[in-house]
Amino acid sequence: MRSCLVSLFLSISVAVAAQQPSSDVPAQPSASGRVTGHIYCSDTQRAARFATIQLLSDHESAKSQEDMLAGLMKGDAKGGGGGILGNALTKTLSTMMKGSNLSAMTAMDGSFSLEKVPPGTYYVIPQLAGYVSPIGQLTQKERMTASEATLKAVASAAQKIEVQPGGTTTLELELTRGASIGGRVRYDDGSPAPGVTPVLLSLDANGKWVDLPPPSLLPITTGDDGRFRFAGLPAGKYAVKAALPTTAASMGIGLSSLSMHMNTGDALMAYSGDVFRESDVKPVEVKVGAERTDLEIVFPVSGLHSVSGTVVALADGHAVNTGSVELEDPETKIALRTTMIGKDGSFHFNYVPDGSYRVDVTSAMDVQGASGDGLDDPMMAMLLNGKAPKSMKAYGGANMSLTLPGNSEGLRLQVPDAPDGKP
Repeated sequence: MRSCLVSLFLSISVAVAAQQPSSDVPAQPSASGRVTGHIYCSDTQRAARFATIQLLSDHESAKSQEDMLAGLMKGDAKGGGGGILGNALTKTLSTMMKGSNLSAMTAMDGSFSLEKVPPGTYYVIPQLAGYVSPIGQLTQKERMTASEATLKAVASAAQKIEVQPGGTTTLELELTRGASIGGRVRYDDGSPAPGVTPVLLSLDANGKWVDLPPPSLLPITTGDDGRFRFAGLPAGKYAVKAALPTTAASMGIGLSSLSMHMNTGDALMAYSGDVFRESDVKPVEVKVGAERTDLEIVFPVSGLHSVSGTVVALADGHAVNTGSVELEDPETKIALRTTMIGKDGSFHFNYVPDGSYRVDVTSAMDVQGASGDGLDDPMMAMLLNGKAPKSMKAYGGANMSLTLPGNSEGLRLQVPDAPDGKP
């Protein structure tokens, strides 16, 4: 939710800024400054039309973003607003309509103008689909905050400017066409896998894979032919992963036709290079401007198994009704799959490939729904009415080794009482 709100805030900021005049705006008689200029594409030597440009203050703090999010979530009590957006967003929009913002969209000639910019030092962040951006390699978490590490990463790739009181800073920016990585998600019988959401992975300086967020508000999904494409990438080493599309919702005519399926335990993750574990992924290296179209993610149709069982209390054998169960890589201890314990203590994984696993139970508890909610499932009660379930007793963890092929059903994991009732 927080990620969606920030993305919505930035999107609205840019869209509203696009309504402001792109040039020939008279200087405002105030202590604020002004930033104007043009953005071009280096490969075409043409204007970068409808590109976005943002200014990030070099002293921006994560605290200020936390305050903004809190305002968006709670609203302004004095103004009588409330709800998920409240009067905080109304005030923000009002401010932007007056031209006081740090983002804009270029016009047909690539020009832009940012008015009433507070004096200070800023990093310039231009963005256009297909072109390298100073924030292209930031993770979702880094884009959500302005920590010292994030600012350092931006500083290494973005232009830095000084905005003086009452002054005008003019910029001529050139965007570089980035690399692209594309391919297809399919089943091993050759049929395409449409509606899948592939995730781009980047190999960082420490040799670890990190997820990169989509460049726009909406995630990339495969078309009816199963194809996908990521563009605007800086030089680097990449891979792509995707989960089996087992979570879906559809609606016919009328609400009575609504259907939904969601079981996190079904989410088989596959990686480019026809592997199922991150530790086995081999990176694809690209240079700026290069294009790869041959990556494949393959979901198996056969050779998949189900794993199911029950989590019970070691002391008396009764079923524990809340917690999570993970299928882990026994060597790296990385969770490959996670599902929730049902109210009858059961858990279930589908579509599990051959291999060795560790089954691990965490956060096991006996809970009951909030008083008066009338719902048997305590976690559903929390989702629907916002009331946290009442914890009756907490348990420690339990784990066991598991080797497939073949289905593995009827597993029984016994969790001991946690010290002092704490998980």
